[in-house]
Amino acid sequence: MSFVPVRTSRGRRHAWTRAWLLLALADCSGGLKSNLPVAQVYVLRPAPAPTMAAAASPAPGTVQVVLPQAGAGLATDAIVVLHPGGRLDYYSAARWAVAAPSMLQALAVDAVRASNRFAMVESDVGPFPSDYVLSLELRHFEADYAASGPPTVHVAIMGSLGKRGSREPIVSFTADSRVRAEADRMQAVIAAFEQATGDALSQLAAGITLPPAQP
Repeated sequence: MSFVPVRTSRGRRHAWTRAWLLLALADCSGGLKSNLPVAQVYVLRPAPAPTMAAAASPAPGTVQVVLPQAGAGLATDAIVVLHPGGRLDYYSAARWAVAAPSMLQALAVDAVRASNRFAMVESDVGPFPSDYVLSLELRHFEADYAASGPPTVHVAIMGSLGKRGSREPIVSFTADSRVRAEADRMQAVIAAFEQATGDALSQLAAGITLPPAQP
């Protein structure tokens, strides 16, 4: 766009200048429009598999669930895809509501609370001191396309429960689940993530065992 100045009074010249600037900005702003699809945002609300009955009454101890460490490529709100040959990718126009470690931390807090093993369960940003610390590592949280057809969702979490201030874990465990999606569609993949995550969380809650109290 070009502009040829017109000889006129100062007021009219300023008015022409403002009008030209508005037209120029409107013309340039058209280039900012994007044809990319809006990303769909997903959350997980898994129902943990009933592999362990909740304790009849909680132990007097309290536990904090630490924000999980994440394996390569998993510390993101993108939904991770694993292709043959170990190539990582992400679904386009789809993401989690928060980064995977934060989502798993909140879900782990809920799962441990439901197990009724402790008097109080909170995240590591909670305001109260705790007796125990549950550290987690997210090893797998991806849709695996290694085989033909719909992907298999793989969720694997390593956990260690320890006394606060101690460097020796009381118990360590691995929760691992694989669920094949019913179809290669986003809704089916998310459903497989929910099922696999729920199963892994159930294993996690079952793996947290405290030693018997010493007389």
